[in-house]
Formats: sequence, structure tokens, C-alpha cells
Amino acid sequence: MSRREKYEPSAQMNLTSMVDILFMLLIIVMITAPMMHAQVDLSLPKSSAAHITDENTVTISVKSSGAIYIGKTPIKQKELSRKIWQLKQTKNITSVSLRADKTVDYGTIMQIIGAIKEGGIEDLGLVALPDKK
Repeated sequence: MSRREKYEPSAQMNLTSMVDILFMLLIIVMITAPMMHAQVDLSLPKSSAAHITDENTVTISVKSSGAIYIGKTPIKQKELSRKIWQLKQTKNITSVSLRADKTVDYGTIMQIIGAIKEGGIEDLGLVALPDKK
């Protein structure tokens, strides 16, 4: 009996290695997804208060230069209340997380909070880094 008679070609596909690769990719995505944030780089103040996020929250960031961002999109302060109102109507936004550089003027922060309130949002959270004890 020759080798050709002993081993016949198989029309079946071996999926074991492909399934292993898919599981490995799934694990990599699950590990790296929480590390990805679409936020503006700021120097936040420290606080012992905890920060909780949900799906109906939009993040507003204020850089030390006074530039304002909704997510990563820059926006002018005059347009902020109108844009908040639009987000509230279209995406059902119920709360805002305000991230501001620690060097931003207090008066600027109060004007931004006023614009958020004019936009119809009453639930406002201030974001800070956890205080190391």
C-alpha cells in the first residue's frame, strides 16, 4: 500500500486556528477599549470625589487658553447654549460633565455653567482627578 492510497485529500476546512485568532482579537479589543477616551488633554485639579459617567452625558472641556470643546469638537462660547439645547433635543442628553483646566478663570467657568443651564441642562458634574492619599 503506497502513501497516496493511505492519505486521501480532505474537503473539510480546519477552523480551529481561525477561532483561536478571533478569540485573541476579541480579548485585545476588550482590554484596549476602556483605555481609549475621546477627550481633550487638560491639567485637571485633584479631588476626592468620584466621577460617574452614563450614556446620556456629554463632556464639555475648557483648556487653559479658554478654548471650549464639546467632546473633541471646538465650539465658541456664544454658541454653547444653543448646541447644548440641540444635543438635548436630538440625542436625549440629560447631564453634562464639565472638565476645565485648573488655570481657567473662575468667571469663565461660571459663564460656561450659565450657558449650560440656558441650554436646558440641570444635571451638571465637575470632573477632577482622584486625590492620592
